[in-house]
Amino acid sequence: MTAADTTQAVTRPRDSRRASGVRRRIPLVLCAASAWLVFVVSHRVLSGRVWWWQLPELVPPLALAAVPVLLLVAALAARRARRAAAAVALASLTLGAGVSGLNLASLWHRAVPAPTDAIKVFSWNTWYWDQSLGSAMPPPTGTPPRDVAAFYRYLHAQDADVLLLQEYVYFGADSRPIRVNDLDTLRREFPGFHIAAASEMVTLSRFPIVLEHGLDLRPEDGRDTPVPPGSDWPGFYTVKTLRTDLRIGSRTVSFYNSHINSPVDPSAGGLDLFSLNRTQHEARKANLRVLAADIQANPLPAVLAGDFNASPAMGILRQVPGRMADATPALRSLYPATWDDRWPWWRIDWAYTTPEITVHEYRLVRSNGLSDHSGQRLVLSLSR
Repeated sequence: MTAADTTQAVTRPRDSRRASGVRRRIPLVLCAASAWLVFVVSHRVLSGRVWWWQLPELVPPLALAAVPVLLLVAALAARRARRAAAAVALASLTLGAGVSGLNLASLWHRAVPAPTDAIKVFSWNTWYWDQSLGSAMPPPTGTPPRDVAAFYRYLHAQDADVLLLQEYVYFGADSRPIRVNDLDTLRREFPGFHIAAASEMVTLSRFPIVLEHGLDLRPEDGRDTPVPPGSDWPGFYTVKTLRTDLRIGSRTVSFYNSHINSPVDPSAGGLDLFSLNRTQHEARKANLRVLAADIQANPLPAVLAGDFNASPAMGILRQVPGRMADATPALRSLYPATWDDRWPWWRIDWAYTTPEITVHEYRLVRSNGLSDHSGQRLVLSLSR
C-alpha cells in the first residue's frame, strides 16, 4: 500500500462522517419557518391577554402574511426538507393571514347605492387639534408646523353630517395634556351644527343631540384608572369614548367617538417603560370593557368609530362587542392602513356599525400632513 492509499483510507471515513453530520443538520429554511410558526402561535395565544406581549405585537400586520409566503418560496427552492419546511410555512400562513390586515373582501364586495338621505360621517385623529405655530400653542416635539386655516379647510372638505374628532387636546413641554377650549371657533366654522365634547373627543352633528356623555371607567374600574399623581385633568385618562345620541328623522342613533390608549408609552425608558406598558395594557382593557358594556346595554342603532391604537393583529380588538359589524369589507383597499399617514403600514383606526345600519361607502382620506392619521369617511343609511 502506497502512502497515497494510506491517506485515502484515513480520509474517507472522516469525509463520510462529515457528510453524514451535514445531512443530520436541520436546513436553515426549516429552522426559520419553525421559528416563525412559534412566533405566530405565541402571538395568537398571547396578544391582548398579557401586557408583556405588547412590544412583539407591534410588528406590521402584513408581516403575518408576507413572511410565511417568502418562507414558502424559499422552502420550495430548497434541496432538503422541502416538504417539511413548506408545511410549516403554510401552517403559519393559515394562522396569521386572518389577522394580517389583508382585506380580501375588497376583491368581491359591491356596495349598495346610497339613498338621497344617507348620512355622511367623518372620523379623524387630529394630532393634537390645531396645535401649531399658527395657534396659541407651539407644536409638540416632532410635530411639524401646520396651517390652522388648512386644518379647517380639510374638515369642511369632508362635507360630513357627523364629525367624530379625537385628540381635542394640546400637550405642554412636560408632556401633560392641556384642555382645548375651541368651541366658539367650531360654532363659527360650523354654523347650525350641534357640538358635544368630553375629555379629548369632540363630536359635531347636523342632527340634534338628545344625549351626550363620556364613558368614564372610574365608577366600575377604579383600580385600573391610569391617572398620574397630581393630574389636574383626570378625565383625560379615564374617558376615552364620547357617546352622543342623535335624532335623525324619527330615529335615534348612537355615535361612539373613541380614542383608546396606545399600547406602549415611550415617554420613559428602561424598567419604567415596561411598568408603563403594563399600565397602558390595563387601561386599554378597562376602557374597552366600559365601551363594550355600554354598547351591549344600548338598544339603539349605533356607529362606533375612532382611533383604537390597535392593528388587525392585536387581540385586544376581541373586546369589541359582537353586536358591532366591522365596516372594513366596504373599503376598496386590499391592505388598508391609517398610520403613519405619510408611510402607512398599520391600520389602527376603525369603524363599526350595528345591523340596522348599511355602509354604502367607506374610504380612508389622507390628511396631507395635517395629522399622522388618515381620516375615515363613511356613507351610511338606516334600515326602513
